[in-house]
Amino acid sequence: MPVLRADPRHGGVNDPGLRARDLEALVEICLSWDGAPAKDNPMLLRELLTQALGDDDSTIYLALRGHETVGFAHVTFQARPVRLGWRATIEELHGLPGEHVESALLEAMVAECRNRGDVIALYLLTQPDLEPRVFQFYESLGFRERGRDVLIWSGALEP
Repeated sequence: MPVLRADPRHGGVNDPGLRARDLEALVEICLSWDGAPAKDNPMLLRELLTQALGDDDSTIYLALRGHETVGFAHVTFQARPVRLGWRATIEELHGLPGEHVESALLEAMVAECRNRGDVIALYLLTQPDLEPRVFQFYESLGFRERGRDVLIWSGALEP
């Protein structure tokens, strides 16, 4: 079995053939798990992934086994001027069923943060109500609870 490796795709990859292959692999992975929300709107999924692949402030990491994409992570970088650095946030991390891609992807993310030299934190936002077992898994990878409350706006705008 070929070795698993993580390959970053930064915004601005100018090879349209490579970008099209990456997009198809990402769509396949996103539609592969039970209950995938994207199954209801695959066109929106394609649009959002196309935007992520071209975004200068984010990186898509492909988990590759040989030439086959078996997982991916999407990380965004946000400027934190008062803190004199950037915050990296893992937006998505997925693998095909049976593939254990998390460690390889995390190693690639941490390496990029170190190479940038200005990343002050690598964040992961979990949704315990949607993914109840994921918190313990990420703790095993070295993430620690910070105690920050995340507020989600659910109001309505008045016309």
